[in-house]
Amino acid sequence: MESYRLNSRIVEGEKEFMIQTLNDTEQGIVKTSLFVDGEFLDADILPHSGEVSEDQLLELVKNAHGEKKSELEYLLKCYKEVMLQGSPEIMNQLGVALFYKKLYAEAIRLFTSVTKIRPDHHEAWAYLCRASLICKNYNDAVEAGNKAVELKPTFADYRNYLGEAYQGNGSCRRAVIEFEEAIRQNVYYADAYLNLAITFILNEVNREDYNLTGEFATRTIDMMNKAALIFPYYKSPAYDSAIQAIKEGNPKRAYELLVEIRGNKEERLRREKASQFQRFLMYTDWADHDNIAERIKFLEREIEKNPGYVDLYYELAICFLHHSKLGWEKGISYFKKALDINPKLKKALRAHELAQDQFLKLSDSVYDISEKN
Repeated sequence: MESYRLNSRIVEGEKEFMIQTLNDTEQGIVKTSLFVDGEFLDADILPHSGEVSEDQLLELVKNAHGEKKSELEYLLKCYKEVMLQGSPEIMNQLGVALFYKKLYAEAIRLFTSVTKIRPDHHEAWAYLCRASLICKNYNDAVEAGNKAVELKPTFADYRNYLGEAYQGNGSCRRAVIEFEEAIRQNVYYADAYLNLAITFILNEVNREDYNLTGEFATRTIDMMNKAALIFPYYKSPAYDSAIQAIKEGNPKRAYELLVEIRGNKEERLRREKASQFQRFLMYTDWADHDNIAERIKFLEREIEKNPGYVDLYYELAICFLHHSKLGWEKGISYFKKALDINPKLKKALRAHELAQDQFLKLSDSVYDISEKN
């Protein structure tokens, strides 16, 4: 079967984005990769049946490439417009979308702008911590994480992010304090248990704090087991190899394996969230019923993890309003289809008129509430 390859180049300011789509006949996939200034950033994989025709395969390649290109152009366009508008909430929402699309430099600029306008915007500080950590700007990550925790000290996730920032900064003692506090806020927080294990191992390698070295193997394996009990996904050959490395006195190898396990989980979650464009999707023409339904499920899961995080409840309410608005709009479209078939159907005429009138009021209300979010 013939190989197809499409390339598109987008220049935005001083950055060059390259989108490359090709079909891999051996693996039976269409792969679309994104490069920024020559460095690989991310890839989308579309599996297909090996029985597709040449024309169908070419169409798959074209569609995958076109969708990725349109998505990137859309996000970059929104980035410029949102920066000019200066609305902190919309900047934060787009920052979240860019964060999960791995456009970290742009996300950091947005979150930084939000915190300058609204120093009390705890979520922007939390995402600024995470994005800075990924970019290995550890001092910035610690500063942003401390701001988030100062604003919302009972949020387990924020404690966990700050712990990871201290971990990256080599401050094992401070990292342990934050992870233990995250567990106090949520005793079923698997990520915090795993991070404690990683920190114990890192301290064993660096010998930063001798108070943390006591019963190293026992304490570390205990944290790993608690993490895996809560989140069985952690159990893997790499997990078993890490335990073996600890028992054999090879903490460097154990550290590498656990960081890999943590990274794999984070990447899986990132991909799930990236497919939805996060909250920013709700405020654009890209929104649809299924996208917002997925966001609702995500928020409900987050509330289970952080039952004291009041903003999650507020955003969930906003999501349901948008969901209802789209459902109402869909109902109007079906009244119209009924009238296309029978323009004299009185009940459809009346229902269509009333529904349109109420929809305008509903849309205005949802818009006003969202803008003040």
